[in-house]
Amino acid sequence: MTDAFQTAAGLGWASLASTDSHTVASFYGAVLGWAITETDGRLIASAAGAQVADITVATEADGPSGWLIHFDVDDLDAALTAVSKAAGAVLPSVTGGSAETAVVTDANGTRFALRTSATRHRARPAHGTLAWGELITDDVDTSAAFYRGAFGWGLTEPSGPLGRREWQSHGRSFAGLLPRPPAMPAGTPAYWDIYFAVDDIEAAATVATEHGGIRLMPPTPIEIGTIAVFLDPAGAIFTLVQLTPEEAVA
Repeated sequence: MTDAFQTAAGLGWASLASTDSHTVASFYGAVLGWAITETDGRLIASAAGAQVADITVATEADGPSGWLIHFDVDDLDAALTAVSKAAGAVLPSVTGGSAETAVVTDANGTRFALRTSATRHRARPAHGTLAWGELITDDVDTSAAFYRGAFGWGLTEPSGPLGRREWQSHGRSFAGLLPRPPAMPAGTPAYWDIYFAVDDIEAAATVATEHGGIRLMPPTPIEIGTIAVFLDPAGAIFTLVQLTPEEAVA
């Protein structure tokens, strides 16, 4: 591990492979206020004046509709080498947003992406922007060892009834780790959950339901704020979060 990997903690982008890309683009536009443009078959979502995500048509290789979280790194090649050394795997590269991107798996086989980006933000996440990520896993020990070894991420002690922890870089929390909760179906594989910031969780949850989202968890307080978990109209899981003031700098 080198100091370069200790900056691999910025939430840089989110990609959705969906079986119904235009329908879900309209859905997220209603819930999160996204402006959508189309470039070369990719739908690009913008919020608060910045591009935040892309939506593409899911292929057979992609499997079911789902979100893919991206973390920013300073040196992509070095980060990919670190992933391999930590018992992860590097998958075929894709293009995401405006930066070079590679899709990888951790030591448990959970997919996520790394990208090089010249833009780093540490401001309050605006409505509709990527605010948090959470790794939901059956193997906390292997996950902790992988992300510590590959990127130098720290991990807080468990807290709350579900034993949620927070990933940290340079003393700053930027994402979470959650052991598989009892309510999560046993057949659901481990995954990185995507959290989008909203100004009013109750209002956003209502809009999501009105526009075809399926509520998996009603607005519920957790350590970083209040969250609500949904399936979008094509079946992709995501989380809305109204951050507490002290957690509102990413």
